[in-house]
Amino acid sequence: MKTTLKHKIIIVIAFITIAITNSYMLYAQNSCTQNNIVATNYQLRNSSGQPFSVTDDYELGDPVTGELWVTLTNNTGGGYNMRMFYDLYRNNNISATDQQDCLFIATEILANTWVRVRPISWNWGDVIEVKNIFIDWTTGTVKSGTTCDFGAVKKTSQCYSSPTGFTAAVPLFPKFDFADNGICNTTIQFTSETIGGSPPYNYTYQWDFGGLGTATGANPVFNFPGTGTYTIGMTANDGVTTTTIQKDIYIDPNFGITVDIFPTKKDESSGMIYTTVGGGTEPYTYSWTGPDGYTSTSKDIFNLSDGTYNLLVTDSNGCQQTEEYTLDIASILGFNLAKFQVLAEKSKILINWEVTSETENSVYEIERSNGNAKAFSTIGTVSGDGAKSTLTNYSFIDQSYPFYENRFYYRIAKTSSLEVSYSPVKMVEKQDFLESKNSWQVYPNPCSECKIILTTIENENPSNVRLELLNSYQLLQAKDLILDDSGVIDLNAVFGSIPKGLSILKIEWGTKIETIKLIGAN
Repeated sequence: MKTTLKHKIIIVIAFITIAITNSYMLYAQNSCTQNNIVATNYQLRNSSGQPFSVTDDYELGDPVTGELWVTLTNNTGGGYNMRMFYDLYRNNNISATDQQDCLFIATEILANTWVRVRPISWNWGDVIEVKNIFIDWTTGTVKSGTTCDFGAVKKTSQCYSSPTGFTAAVPLFPKFDFADNGICNTTIQFTSETIGGSPPYNYTYQWDFGGLGTATGANPVFNFPGTGTYTIGMTANDGVTTTTIQKDIYIDPNFGITVDIFPTKKDESSGMIYTTVGGGTEPYTYSWTGPDGYTSTSKDIFNLSDGTYNLLVTDSNGCQQTEEYTLDIASILGFNLAKFQVLAEKSKILINWEVTSETENSVYEIERSNGNAKAFSTIGTVSGDGAKSTLTNYSFIDQSYPFYENRFYYRIAKTSSLEVSYSPVKMVEKQDFLESKNSWQVYPNPCSECKIILTTIENENPSNVRLELLNSYQLLQAKDLILDDSGVIDLNAVFGSIPKGLSILKIEWGTKIETIKLIGAN
């Protein structure tokens, strides 16, 4: 009998303890009859207390540290030191029980305004719910210097309860990702990553694929006509709110080809096509066909007659792209040239031309384009000998070419009071006339993750070194250094990230100058 009585006493004490611990739930069920103050909504915000925006760059599953906020109504006014008890659920599973917070400490309860409850963490895309809510407060005139007493049990009708609670909302976030469906394929799979809005989150979607077509559903597939940039729009509707997001995507499952075409003069074979390939996987192979059985496997082709040329480019994955180009007779390429030569000799370039006849007041402008044949500018002028119909020879010496280029293009523009006409374009490479015995090497090149190191290979380490780094856009930086005994210079430590593509490094020490090509892989 004693043992049984002891067990009964323990059980009674346990029930009393549970009742005290969860007394707010007992009163929530039985005593909150007036509900003068009512919770109307809960919301998740960022760590600064600001509502999330559709421009926030979160991915599904990203950890988020933010805040929980609440709004309340206050039908009669008054009240302070509000105690809030609740449980937190994440994705329908309870994550925190018996939570308690004190709001409006020694201040009057504010109604119809968002109020911060506490910091809270979750993963982006989680559904956070606040359940088993019990709220009570101190009535009467606000007393300064007071706070919530969580040890006391209030037996008052001035409380509020909601066992079902609320979903802590975030705004409707329409968002999507996309992926190609394999090499050499422009069929793209889109995936909605939309979250937020109003429960039960039964979203509907409307997609616009750059004006090329539309679709519905969460995960549509669309076949684009080719590589390029497309503006994709997705509109999400949760049954209450409709929100649209637009995003530019670049589809590059294969590759694109661009060319610069320089047509031939009539009755001459001096046309040129320069090719640039982007995307795909290097190395590429080239196959040209043209008029009169023309074929070539070169990237750039020269000495072309007028006609149609077809190019087939294949990358290392076997993806192929074809293009067709037509060279038309260029009427502007037409003054009476008997000879046009561009010759390299030591550190200078000699331009010679011969005309069969010319008019009064003719002027010959020598033009050069560096690296490619896209941007000619005048580097010098030569005056004609006057009106005549006999052979006349002219020449010009170019010593002003930039050190950082290895290929140059020249043409002659003849100007007179009647017209402007041009010669064909001639190319010369610096390696044809400048021997390079570098004292410096760069490795690795191309650089992986821009881990580029410059080191001497001769036993002549200078103490003072000037480095200039240039690319096709600008002179990036110039740096003066004192070289240590190792003879090694970390270019990333000097210049930061090396731009993607071709850059030129100029090295000066003493009376010596060297230039080295760098291929950035960023």
